Amino acid sequence: MIRTSVRAALTIAMLAVAGASPAQLGNLGGLLGGAMPNIASVGAGNAAGVLSYCVKNKLVNATSASSILSKLTGKPGVTESNGFKLGQTGTIQGDGGALPIAGLKEKVKTKACDLVLRHAGSLI
Repeated sequence: MIRTSVRAALTIAMLAVAGASPAQLGNLGGLLGGAMPNIASVGAGNAAGVLSYCVKNKLVNATSASSILSKLTGKPGVTESNGFKLGQTGTIQGDGGALPIAGLKEKVKTKACDLVLRHAGSLI
């Protein structure tokens, strides 16, 4: 029961912030009582890993994501980080916890990937 309500709240929150800037994304975790990690706090390693997952699963525009992904993975230590490995499994990790997006509905996964892509651009 609780898991369903968290998913519903996540869907609403993600749709509500779809146009948010990375700075505004910091409040997303608070909307869900900490169930959602603070996207603005996601590190370069995790962002790169999540983008890799998103590209592989066709959840984000591959052209846009690939450019940012190659720049992030070119940074020292990014691909060796635990955050990168976790991200490749489809788990977003930041302040406020971790969220595996693999089990979410397609539309929500796509929104999550878009949010991470926007944030990742600020990490280059």
